[in-house]
Amino acid sequence: MQNAPNHSILINWKKHGFGCAKTCTYCSWRGSPHLPHGAQEQDAVSKFIDQCNKSFITISGGADPLYKLDENRSALLSMIDTIKAHGLHTRIITREVAAIASLKGHVQQVSISLDQEVMSEIERYRSEWRYLEVEYSLVLPPVPQATLQRLMPQYAHLQRKLGGRLLLRENLNSLFPVVPAALTSGHRGLVFVPKKLCLQSRYLLTREFWGHEIIQDAQPLMRRLMSCQDAYLFGGVVKHLLAPEIHTEIQDIDLIATSDEVMTLLEEPPVSDYLSGNSIGLIET
Repeated sequence: MQNAPNHSILINWKKHGFGCAKTCTYCSWRGSPHLPHGAQEQDAVSKFIDQCNKSFITISGGADPLYKLDENRSALLSMIDTIKAHGLHTRIITREVAAIASLKGHVQQVSISLDQEVMSEIERYRSEWRYLEVEYSLVLPPVPQATLQRLMPQYAHLQRKLGGRLLLRENLNSLFPVVPAALTSGHRGLVFVPKKLCLQSRYLLTREFWGHEIIQDAQPLMRRLMSCQDAYLFGGVVKHLLAPEIHTEIQDIDLIATSDEVMTLLEEPPVSDYLSGNSIGLIET
């Protein structure tokens, strides 16, 4: 079913801490109170898979599913076997390129999340990935659409160099709206993945969630705040809005409220949804 939500099992093999060798600024999972520590129970995994109307289940971060694979291989293969028993394929999202080849015969598709270090390792291991469907993904910077459009020739060149499909993922922290067709039109092999796909997906962590329940989207929040005449923004968020290429992270959202209307706004969705996992510096006058 084309419009059915994606289903992803989010992995964190470490009993304490976060089982990923990377520290990504856009990571939504590090420090999440819902992140598992160790494998989910098989019954929970089976129940989750039963609800999926797609042909595949994704195993991803959370942390990296191939993190210290020698230690966690049996737990991962057990999960893959459970997925296979339900008649579905397994898709893995990882940065651990050295471990990918060892999954041949167990998974059908691997999506490699790119960064500079991963890029330097791909040629070394690419020849080992025969008979695996390998794609690549890149999280876009949180900048306006016009800036992204100027970057598209570089992304197209990268896709040709990689030789496989390149997913361009909308940054979950971005405050700037993007029209997908404006980015990928005319570029074969490039696929834009909007943040709404994540927000509308199902996830298994310590329990099941919809994406919008655990992924904070600041874009609707900013639309509401910027349309309120009695709310005056300042601080890190204004720096980011004015010069996103320089101030690439929001850091904080500070505002001055001059009426009770702002307080009411803070208690209503989507603002209240964002505040459930973040904070706003507020000055009332």
